[in-house]
Amino acid sequence: MEEIITRKVFDDGIAELLIVFSGLEMTAAKADLWYKYSKQLSDSEWENKIKSCIRRCRKAAPVIADILDETGSYVDEYFRA
Repeated sequence: MEEIITRKVFDDGIAELLIVFSGLEMTAAKADLWYKYSKQLSDSEWENKIKSCIRRCRKAAPVIADILDETGSYVDEYFRA
């Protein structure tokens, strides 16, 4: 089983999003919150989700739900608990 996402891989993914999506604004507090909800992913899962968002997200500024699961089903399950 892979470890949870490392902060460096997470930050590298955020850096890619900031390059591609000009409307995305990221503060340190927002990055910490995104990391909190993403850290159950492995490094490779996070990297794949970032690549998928870059290829498929049509918003000027994607939100964490766009990264975690494009359909939103994961987010719905996560927040029901």
